[in-house]
Amino acid sequence: MFSGASHLSVDAKGRLAIPTRYRDALGSAAVITADPSGCLLLFPLDAWTPFEARVSSLPNLNPRIKSLQRLWLGYRSDLEIDNAGRVLISPELRDYAKFDRKVQMIGQGDRFELWSELGWQAQIELAQRTMREDPPAELAGLSV
Repeated sequence: MFSGASHLSVDAKGRLAIPTRYRDALGSAAVITADPSGCLLLFPLDAWTPFEARVSSLPNLNPRIKSLQRLWLGYRSDLEIDNAGRVLISPELRDYAKFDRKVQMIGQGDRFELWSELGWQAQIELAQRTMREDPPAELAGLSV
């Protein structure tokens, strides 16, 4: 289970160093893809496989589902984690997520979200505004 946030940097070649605390759980191979929210999703291979099967089995005659399949399956890329714990993110995926040098890596259970610095800041502001103005009913009994 991945959780936590890490501030990372993408080097000039498009490589991203995975924090040491996640390397063993991530394994030696991973999958990365685009997400409609504007971030990239980074999965361990064993978490990607059932996700891909579920997405592939959805009825692609529905245009909204087809759009999601185009992103999740169309941008899918296998990653190898090198001996230094780095992954190479393709220029297409870096462009899609509007990556600069700074990236936010956010644990989300069985996967990570990779956000540009500006994209992540916008998500934080959206979450804060939502909780102030229109908190989801499902959170009514939850206290932190």
